Amino acid sequence: MKPEITKEQAEAIAYLRGLGRDDECILSHFGVYVRHCAVLNDLSRVSLAAALINGYEIERSPEQKVREHYEKLAAKRRYVPGCIDELKIYTEMDAIRRTLDMLGIEIDFVNVRRGEAEQSGFGY
Repeated sequence: MKPEITKEQAEAIAYLRGLGRDDECILSHFGVYVRHCAVLNDLSRVSLAAALINGYEIERSPEQKVREHYEKLAAKRRYVPGCIDELKIYTEMDAIRRTLDMLGIEIDFVNVRRGEAEQSGFGY
């Protein structure tokens, strides 16, 4: 099973792998990581070993999670036109956009259209 780790933890693992072998990463975990590898202190030895052996998934940011949820709603909306669920979907999508606007958060294709995102530097 692949553990889910932060982007910073993935960067620290890549750094340590560049220095030597994977077993040294695990042995080092018995001590305390310092400097930019300190983020690995939040991982258990089992999680670190699993990441080294099985690979890992990088945690999605809150913005990525919102975009994925919004995209699922948009896709679902295409498959249920004209039914009561369509109104619920539109309402939820509108609530997401309004909440992001109130919080001052911009997410491509949710509350920022593609052209606006490119102009403001938020494009892909």
